[in-house]
Amino acid sequence: MQNKIRSLLMSSLLIGAVAVGVPLAASAAKTHTTHATLSHATKSARSSSETPLTGTTLASASAAAVAAVPGATVTSATTETDATGAYEVIVAKTDGTSAKVIEDASFTVLSTTATTCH
Repeated sequence: MQNKIRSLLMSSLLIGAVAVGVPLAASAAKTHTTHATLSHATKSARSSSETPLTGTTLASASAAAVAAVPGATVTSATTETDATGAYEVIVAKTDGTSAKVIEDASFTVLSTTATTCH
């Protein structure tokens, strides 16, 4: 009987730890990525008329870019002002190189090209 109680208690503790830990870890990762993205995007935007993406626009543009370049990490995301698309997302690829992903206003990827932007 004590083994059943102990087993139920341990299971409850494990479920509680996962229920609290996973959302916290996801939130921390998202905050870190967003902070780094906005920080870099802000620097890029200062040197041009491109505006850093925020909120759901940033999330949607980032998701589309990472889907186009699997395993990549978003390093900046801005509006695109040279008439090639609506958004420009710079990603760091797993091989250490960078790519520029151009998307339309519906977050459809229009092009992906190598870039020296970070």
